[in-house]
Amino acid sequence: MQVSEVRLNLLKTDTAVKAIGSFALDGAFAVRGVRVMEDKNGHNFVAFPSREKQDGSYEDIAFPLSKELYASITGAIIDEYKQQVEKQEQAQNQEASKEATQTEAESAAAPAPKKGKSR
Repeated sequence: MQVSEVRLNLLKTDTAVKAIGSFALDGAFAVRGVRVMEDKNGHNFVAFPSREKQDGSYEDIAFPLSKELYASITGAIIDEYKQQVEKQEQAQNQEASKEATQTEAESAAAPAPKKGKSR
């Protein structure tokens, strides 16, 4: 089985959850509710869909059974997350440089203060 599609929505929060999304296997089976999370050391990992049990602990609802499939799925999701973060940063940098250029142009175009007596 191969990961054929990954869809993620980046979140702008201060929590450990950085993105929520879904993935498809061989274009035939989809899993929703995967999360890209950040641990205390700043490393990203994939959390599979889970539910809370009566005792307050959580158990995964859907998860890969082999190490190879787990590595394939998590690798594809983390790669997509990194690409989206990079695109977002590039867009923010372009916006910031555009604003800086506009500010510089407005400053240069502003008329110089008039000299003379003020009334």
